[in-house]
Amino acid sequence: MRVLAVLSVMLGHITHQGPLAHPELDDYPVKITAQFGAAILMVVSAFFVCQTIRRGDCGRWMWKKTARLVPPYLVAVLVTYFVMRAAGAAFNGQGFGGHWWDKLFGPTTDGVAWASSWYVPVGWDLLVNLTMVQGWHQGFIWLDGSYWTLPVQLMVFAGAALLWSRTRWFRSPHAARHAVVLAWAMTLVPLVVRFWVLGPDNPSPWAFALVFGFGLHRLHAFAAGIAVWLWSRGRMSTAHLVVLLAAVVVAQDLHLYPHHVALPTDPARLPSDLGFAVVLVLVCAAAKGPDWTFLRPLAPAIGWIAGISYGVYLLHQELGYILAKALLLAGLPGWARLPLVLGAAIGAGWLLTKFVERPAHRWLTRPRAVTAPPPRTPPDDFVTGEPSGPAPVSVGGSS
Repeated sequence: MRVLAVLSVMLGHITHQGPLAHPELDDYPVKITAQFGAAILMVVSAFFVCQTIRRGDCGRWMWKKTARLVPPYLVAVLVTYFVMRAAGAAFNGQGFGGHWWDKLFGPTTDGVAWASSWYVPVGWDLLVNLTMVQGWHQGFIWLDGSYWTLPVQLMVFAGAALLWSRTRWFRSPHAARHAVVLAWAMTLVPLVVRFWVLGPDNPSPWAFALVFGFGLHRLHAFAAGIAVWLWSRGRMSTAHLVVLLAAVVVAQDLHLYPHHVALPTDPARLPSDLGFAVVLVLVCAAAKGPDWTFLRPLAPAIGWIAGISYGVYLLHQELGYILAKALLLAGLPGWARLPLVLGAAIGAGWLLTKFVERPAHRWLTRPRAVTAPPPRTPPDDFVTGEPSGPAPVSVGGSS
């Protein structure tokens, strides 16, 4: 499911979102308009939160999540920022000042950031993206549109850790009932806040921050993952699951297309809703149904791509647009660019996973030895064959 979701995100961004942002790239042989892959990734993520958070210490669990997600993100932001600066200025025919600060972080010599659809970021944009506060103000620029998932995931993980460790709601005999209430609240409360309390066109900066800073527009996807996990463990009926997932699909539609409530005026709307609903059914089948043995011959390839999927997700979008533009300038048509951009994204994701994500995670989560205090000197009349003082102790579990 993770591989399917990431591939759908890549194809949608390359063939649909890319040409929307940069019309000169609109010559691909196919156009995937459905937008559901990122939401499915969150559904799967929430499912495994339910599966793993019950094991061991919540603080340790949260740290392992953070150690896996944040280091590759920071490296991806740095790489994307500097490539965007160089490529955007080159595409626009712009330059930078002679001082090293101007070359790395300053504006272009003409002071125009949007000389074309290719934005040239400055140091402020780098700081905003490194600190993951893009969703808190409308004036903040996302260096890559895919980055929105990380702060939302981290907030949900932190909330899950706090709920599990600091409350008894999910340890009582009524834990399943409480989890169902939580799933419904995560689906319905954001809709009430956004469309009734605030209104979909509320221009206030605080309203934007409330919805997008706290990720209210995506909580329904995590609610779906909770519901699927409960159902797969026999703690929610099939009828109840169907109703809740139908509400999740409606919430997904309203949050993605808040200004088209009356009519499906966006051509991507129906494919997005149908794709999300169909893949939710597949997620349910994967969670509770029999193993998919027909996929066994493809298991090595699927497992490999799944293992690098986070790196691919982080690097495929904006860098993919830049590569597509470079290939277009080199004279390659859309049918030739598409496999090259896909292959480059997979290769870049593998590099990020191998040289950043996995080493950083191992280093940050490995057990740390506690240094023993110096041995005490025994009195002159004390004779023993054992050393004085405590022996060194190793703390922490395996990573």
